[in-house]
Amino acid sequence: MPKTELLKLLAELESELRQDPDLGAEDRRALSEMQGRIESLLQEERPQQPSREEFLSPITEYVDRLESAHPTTTMILGRIADALNKMGI
Repeated sequence: MPKTELLKLLAELESELRQDPDLGAEDRRALSEMQGRIESLLQEERPQQPSREEFLSPITEYVDRLESAHPTTTMILGRIADALNKMGI
């Protein structure tokens, strides 16, 4: 279930990145790369356990930095962090 939830949240993030014209190019690129890394991890047959710093630290940084200007994006990122936590990442 957490994997399905996470895939749905990643799709929401992708949609939000396309719709938010105020999000800077560098932030958009970094969030897209993070999304790609998470999707790659989910597609591995026998995924290695990534470090929390690899995924959760960057998400937390973006939540803190984008919170006031991009509330929808930060809400989705928070839910992604929760889903990763449920998966033990």
